[in-house]
Order: sequence, then C-alpha cells, then structure tokens
Amino acid sequence: MKSILGYLSRFVTTFNSLNKRDFDMYFRDMVAAVILQLVLGAGISASPITLDQALVEALTNNKELQAKSMAVKTAESERLKARLWSTTNPELELEAVSDVLTANSGEGTLRLGLSQEIELGGQRGQRTKIADAHIQIARLEAIVAESALRRDVKTSFYSLLLVQQRLSFALFADSLATVLRDSAAVRVKGGFLPVSELTFLDIDVAISRSTIQKVEVALSEARNQLLFLLGGVADSSLEAVGELMFQPLNTSEENVVSLALANRPELQEIRVQQSATSAALRLSRSERVPNLRVSAFYSRERSVFSKSNFSGTNTGIQGLRDTDHLFGIRLSLPLSLIDKRHAEIALFTNVAKVDSVTSQSLESQIRYEARSAFKALKSTDLTLEILKKILPESDSLFRLLQTAYSQGRVTVADYLAQKDRLFNMRLNLQDAFAARIAAQNEFERAVGLDWNQLELGEKK
Repeated sequence: MKSILGYLSRFVTTFNSLNKRDFDMYFRDMVAAVILQLVLGAGISASPITLDQALVEALTNNKELQAKSMAVKTAESERLKARLWSTTNPELELEAVSDVLTANSGEGTLRLGLSQEIELGGQRGQRTKIADAHIQIARLEAIVAESALRRDVKTSFYSLLLVQQRLSFALFADSLATVLRDSAAVRVKGGFLPVSELTFLDIDVAISRSTIQKVEVALSEARNQLLFLLGGVADSSLEAVGELMFQPLNTSEENVVSLALANRPELQEIRVQQSATSAALRLSRSERVPNLRVSAFYSRERSVFSKSNFSGTNTGIQGLRDTDHLFGIRLSLPLSLIDKRHAEIALFTNVAKVDSVTSQSLESQIRYEARSAFKALKSTDLTLEILKKILPESDSLFRLLQTAYSQGRVTVADYLAQKDRLFNMRLNLQDAFAARIAAQNEFERAVGLDWNQLELGEKK
C-alpha cells in the first residue's frame, strides 16, 4: 500500500503540469501502475497452500478421523472374539475323598474330569455375522467423516480464495477511488470541476475504505476456518493458491438419483444394520436350543474290607484292599422349560421392522435430496455461464466510462453510479462462484461421491 500511495502522490504532483488533453493517457497509465502494485504485493510474506496440500494436511491431523480409525480396529478385534468356537472355556474337575479323618483305613476316591459346553444352533456363525456388520458400520462411519471433512476443506479453501480475490478487488477499487478523488481536487483547483462534485468522491473513498475493512474481517474468518480444519496453529499469512474452475454437470437427474441410492453411505449403513439385526434375531432364536455339555472323567476308587465285612464266615481273612480304575463320559442337556429368549426375540423383531421403515424413509429422503441438489447445481451453472459471458462486456464498458470521465464528458455523479453498476457485475460473479461452491458441496453430500469420482455422471 505504501508503494500505491507513492504512485498517488506522484500522480497529484504530475497532474498540475498536465492540461485536459493529456489527462486521459496519464490516467490510464496511473491505473495500470496501481494494478501492477496490487498484483506484485499480493504474494509478499504469504504462506501459500494448494487445495491438494490442504486436503492432505487435514486428513493427517484430524482427530475425529483418527478416532474413527481406532473404532474400526476395535470392531475388528471384537470379531476375533465372535469367531471363537465356544463362549466358554473347558472346565477341569478334581475331586478327592478320603477317610483319613474317620476310620483311617485307607479308603478313598480320586476323580479327575474334563468338561466342555458345546453350542448348538449355529450361534458362532450368527455372532460372526453381527461382528462383520459392526465392522462395516464402523468403516462406513469413517467414510462419512472423511467425506464430510473433504467437503468442508474444499468449501473453506475456495471461500478463502474468493475472499482473497474480493480483497484484491476492494483494494483496487479503493486505489482507483483515491486516485479519482485526488485528481478531482486538482481539477477543481484548476477550474475543470465544480467544488460540489468533490463531495461525491469523498463519499466514494469512505465507502471503499469501509468495504476493505469488512472484507478483511471476512478474510480473517475464512482463514481461521481453514486453519481449524487443517488442525494447524494460527497463521495470519496463510494464502489459498489455485483457480476457481468448475466443470458443468453433464448428466441426467435420474442418473444422479441412481448414483445417490448406490453410493450414499447412510443408506448402506442402514442396510448393514438390517443385516446385523437379522443375525441378532437368528442368534436369539438359536440360543433357545440348550447347549450340550460333554464330560470325560477318570476315577480311582480304593476300598478296604475288614473282618466285620465278612461276619458269619470262617475265612480267616484279616483285611482286603481293592482298587478300581474307571473311565467314563457324561452328556448333559438342559431342559428348556422356560423360554428366556422370548423378550429378546420380540425386541429384535420390532427393531427389524423399524429398520425396514427407516430404510424406506431414508431412501425417499435421498431421492429428494439428490433431485434438489441436481437442480441447485444446474441453476448455479447457468448463472455462472451468464455472468461469464457478460463480464467482458462489463469490463469494456468500464474502460469506456473511464475514458469518458477523464475527458470530462460525464459528471462525477454519473461516473460513480455507472462504475458501481459495472463493479457489481464482478462482485455478482464472485457471489455466483460462492453459490456454486455451496451447491457442489451439497451435491457431493447428496450423491455420496466426491466430484473427482464423477465423469459424465458415471462413477469412475
């Protein structure tokens, strides 16, 4: 800005030596110098960042994505548990009986057994299906979070780029207004303009300065929003580098609806949830079948027979010891007299019905959102096309207006009114770009695909 003010100061000094005939040429040269200074000064002390760099940095630093990634790993670890062939471990049984505290004759029993509960009804397979569904849901939630972050970063990046362009234009308009005001003061002094017209230019300068302040506030907000998404520290010199280039949407409305129904992660998630609910319902029904417990055991029994055991006989036996070694198996199957899974089955049955209704409702909502996003995007494309065609004519008219004013063929009031109308064309174009950014953001969300994944309405 100091360089620009220097040009303005030299302009006022030099104009004192010019006559009205030379003013037009010098005025155009002065404006060109101002624009050159704005362009050269735009990149000083800046921290440039491209859209691709912003996306990489945001995806790397975002804590929510990191949490979603950990949730996927947690769901995958739960699957390891679901795939176990049994929910219970084998049981080792040891039983020892002795008469050491009673007769102390040496009698006793030692029993060693091993038992295992075996699940029936395909419970392991249903648990695995539920775990797989939870993994898919966790991955879909991570995809939703990443897609939302990508859209937010692109929106913030392009918003910052637009505000930067608006600030450059506001600085140019302010520099031009200052040049005109100072030159008008010289022309009033030389008798070329009435004193009353100087007030109009003072008002124009005040408006341009106020506009700069408003745009600078918007620039700070846009920069902070992008920095927040990037997960970085405050950087007042951050500058978005790139071009506002948007390809028009070349596909039909029905194709967009089909893409949305095939790719919206929310619809995929509810369908996976339906699968999980169905698996949970089958699991509850299979748990009605009681689990079979199989046991195998070894038993050693030692017996001692004394004289009293042989009363009424005359064998002369003082005592007899006998040891038996036994092996056996045991099968136990509980009787399901009480249906403990009735409540769970009723619950999952109702949940399945709710999931079905939710899926139908969500599908209708996605159809509506896809059609609305398609129409909004088409509307912004049409607006951009119209404004782009008119803008060169507007710039040409502005150059003619400058020439007419410099030659004194229009009053300052007429010049300012026409200048504002022509400048508004460029501001309207920037507003149209902002609307296009918002429309594309909503379109990507409604379809469930990034714009780069679309080519002539087909998924790459």
